[in-house]
Amino acid sequence: MLTARRLAKRALVMIAALAIWCSGSVIPANTASAYSFKYWSTPNTVVGLTRPPIFFYLETDMPDTPSAYKMNINGEDVNVIYDRTQQTFSYTPTKDLAPGTYKVTLTFTYYGYEPIAKSWSFTVAKNALQQLPSPTSEQLSGLQAVNDYRMIYGLKPVEINDRLNASASAHANYLETNKVQQKGGNNASLHDEISGAKGFIGKDPFARANYYGYSSSLSEDAAYTAGTMQNSIDMLFDAPYHRKPFLDPNVTAIGLAKAGNYTVIEFGMGSSVAPQLVVSPVPGERMAPTTFKGYEEPDPLRIHKSNDYPVGYPIMAQYYGSDIEKVKLISAQLQTSYDKPIELLTNAPDNDDKLTGAVLLIPSKPLQEDTSYRVKLNLQITKPGGDTEKVTKEWDFTTEPITGIGKKKLHQDSAVYSKSSVTGSSVQRIASFGLDASDYTVDGVSFPMKRPPVIVDDSSYLYIRDLAAALGANVEWDDEKRAAVYTKGDLKVTLYTTKNQYEMAGRVQMTDTPARLVGENTMVPVRLLSEVLGAKINYTEATRSVEIIY
Repeated sequence: MLTARRLAKRALVMIAALAIWCSGSVIPANTASAYSFKYWSTPNTVVGLTRPPIFFYLETDMPDTPSAYKMNINGEDVNVIYDRTQQTFSYTPTKDLAPGTYKVTLTFTYYGYEPIAKSWSFTVAKNALQQLPSPTSEQLSGLQAVNDYRMIYGLKPVEINDRLNASASAHANYLETNKVQQKGGNNASLHDEISGAKGFIGKDPFARANYYGYSSSLSEDAAYTAGTMQNSIDMLFDAPYHRKPFLDPNVTAIGLAKAGNYTVIEFGMGSSVAPQLVVSPVPGERMAPTTFKGYEEPDPLRIHKSNDYPVGYPIMAQYYGSDIEKVKLISAQLQTSYDKPIELLTNAPDNDDKLTGAVLLIPSKPLQEDTSYRVKLNLQITKPGGDTEKVTKEWDFTTEPITGIGKKKLHQDSAVYSKSSVTGSSVQRIASFGLDASDYTVDGVSFPMKRPPVIVDDSSYLYIRDLAAALGANVEWDDEKRAAVYTKGDLKVTLYTTKNQYEMAGRVQMTDTPARLVGENTMVPVRLLSEVLGAKINYTEATRSVEIIY
């Protein structure tokens, strides 16, 4: 479970901010019938722009469009525009407004009915911006990282929205200035701002976005963690509650910013799409993470108090779009490619009040490296009106051989990653060791060696722990047998260092090139690798390098 101290060092929180509608009725001039309408006006608080966009959203069951309409600001008529498709009246000032309060009055009339007049006020802040800043290179890099994930899921890329960017920047600076959830700072949510605190522009994400003229619905992710913005984005994506907006087909725009160790991402929503089930890891992924260490608020393990971190990488199934009122988990199963069942902790709307259209499947222990898994999920969805439907979803994914390699390759080139590491076929991996090098590579990504290779009696030897790391395996030392025990999935090999033998599948085999100790390190000859692992081994004399294809 998370402790207060750990939470103060690293925390993530999620919130969704949605528009609240007002309602009323249209009063007819000559008949007793009435039509309903809903409306919402913006801005109606303090704004941080000298030319804020002014909107009046109108939703009505009137069959006709307004026959007349006009808007004035502080008594001066302005050129208001009506958009029938969006059902909005809008106006953007053509010159800068001075700091102060402004009253807007919109009057509209439907033929045969009394005019309707609605008024509201807003205030232009003293430090209001005349122009929104362009995105920085860091923000553009963050945008690319978000779109890297959306690409492999087949989702449309999102675009930077300058208004959301300004909101994210202001809030990140507020968090840093007030040291929120740090020692000596306040313990408020990462999503809240306190009126009167330095840098305050709005109490919640929607108020802050509205301050900069953004009026659509949105969600916000926020993190406090060291590292680059890309690191923060990866951390947010791995946290299941925070993964949701990354994979939302409705999201069309984002704003993001980093100040100190605080990262804020605003996800702007477009029109609602038809119901769509999105699962993660993405079907066919061959570089999925193995482990989740927590540090998320709300804590997904709060309803599984007998378990603690680390756990396996959370598997998620989320319905997006309209026309789905409820999702119920009927059953869930996770097993390896060799039919070993994996214990799951399940979170669903029935037992997790933070979930609505989603279910989480959390392996109780970290998953094994370079191992294929299959998920089988049975759901029941409830539609408006109460109709239900059973849905079965099955897919497979494979974990990465080394922690972090998947994200490195994803952000190197998401298009290449999508083709090579998201596939229905098994993936061939290549590990390369240079006999004179200090690094080894796996699928082109470099990692430092713990112990350089050696040549003994014209045979090349690799350090067993470097080898195991490269191949996604585990290794332990058996002091009684004076042997290294190599395990990967259902394969177990005992490599003796005092005799010309190794043991595999319970059978002792003879070899001319046994493992040996060099100092206190177990070194394995390349020739033995081919015998034991069945891997293809290539040696290139010109570069003095060993290539292992498995």
